[in-house]
Amino acid sequence: MKFKLNNEEQILQDDHTQLTSVLKEKNLYIERGIAVAINDEILPKSNWEEYLIQENDNILIITATQGG
Repeated sequence: MKFKLNNEEQILQDDHTQLTSVLKEKNLYIERGIAVAINDEILPKSNWEEYLIQENDNILIITATQGG
């Protein structure tokens, strides 16, 4: 199954992969300071554990940064 993660094409062997599994594998899963958008819609953190990645999903990880 193909999908995009931060505009880079990814391939999964399993059709039933949770979003959190991919985030942890890519070292992108942190408790605070990130948001996840799937197909241009923000996915509430309360739904991350249950979301199964779908064919052609476009997943964008947004990281908060400090600065001025």
